Amino acid sequence: MRPILVIIIVAIGLAWGGSVAGQTELPAHQQLTTTIEKIQSGLMYFKSTERLGHREVSIHKAERMGLSQAKVGDEVILVIDDNNLLIDLHRKDIPPAGHRSIAGKLTYTDRLWEVIEISTVGGKQTFAVDESAGSRLAVLKEGQLVQAELNEDNIVVDIHPTR
Repeated sequence: MRPILVIIIVAIGLAWGGSVAGQTELPAHQQLTTTIEKIQSGLMYFKSTERLGHREVSIHKAERMGLSQAKVGDEVILVIDDNNLLIDLHRKDIPPAGHRSIAGKLTYTDRLWEVIEISTVGGKQTFAVDESAGSRLAVLKEGQLVQAELNEDNIVVDIHPTR
């Protein structure tokens, strides 16, 4: 009887996955250093590196992320998520203000994926959703446990289901 009990306890532990209160870490993000190659027609182009292929971003989005008055030749750090999407951008010599994570139950998403509401032990909170993170909401359902990454402006830039 004892070996069966031990097997059951081990199986439950493996199924639990070691998460605490349903909170898991967001997938790791890459921080890539590059240089602004050119700025033209409302777009900012970055120099390709070994780990970074051809990449550009609109000047408007770069400014929303905190990179204003950028010039050709400026060194920048791009933060890329696990789906190769740009989620943060800042000058190399200026440390990022920091993102934060929030976990809870997804209680509302609007039809256009621009706003979500997450219920936590502290109550319900509403957040704007960055356009690049909006498509992730297609696979999430209201009532599902999620973990969202918020940028410095409290905008959701990454969201994943939790176990």
